[in-house]
Amino acid sequence: MSTRKVLAALQMTIDGVAEWPAYPEESEESDTEGSDFWEAMYTSYWDSVDTLLLGRPTYLKWSGFWPEVRKKPDAEKYMRQFSEFADRAEKIVFSRTLTAAPWAKSRIVRGDISKEMDRIKSEPGGNLVLGGGPRLAQEFLRRGLIDELRLTVYPSLAGRGKPMFDVDRLPDNPDDRIPLGAPLRHDFRLVEARPLKSGGGAVFLHYAAANR
Repeated sequence: MSTRKVLAALQMTIDGVAEWPAYPEESEESDTEGSDFWEAMYTSYWDSVDTLLLGRPTYLKWSGFWPEVRKKPDAEKYMRQFSEFADRAEKIVFSRTLTAAPWAKSRIVRGDISKEMDRIKSEPGGNLVLGGGPRLAQEFLRRGLIDELRLTVYPSLAGRGKPMFDVDRLPDNPDDRIPLGAPLRHDFRLVEARPLKSGGGAVFLHYAAANR
């Protein structure tokens, strides 16, 4: 049985919008700015990770940004570290329209996501991080492919924007309770919850799939 896990590292507002709100600078020492965010979301576990799972929009943004960050002497320490981490990781891009993936150690997957993930997890290797926007995360959740959720929830109501979690319009439950086994229900258990100094009072939440 595979021990490789899919870890989804995602960010959202209180009302579930998949955006990263901007806040006033909280520290004049840029090298420490956001250090607890980076530790919670990435650095505490990325030694166990060797693969990034990305959709087309995220891949295009990241491939044009992260490879250059580690070369900039004025970049924050944690951003340089993430740049190095992303460079050495294998990048798997799930896309039917992307024609080229020039970032080193990248490859495009056009077939069925579940079959590809079964194949990947059957091979030896480290954990896999699902990063970026909500569309691919929603697809992985629908298929029950996420082992852990690592969420940073920002203390803002965006009011509009891309929803982090897709919601199908099912009939309301008559007693306002969602029963076990309800369609589309996925349960997780809490591993950790902590406030972050960065992000204007954001909260980091770490969940693991309840059935694993």
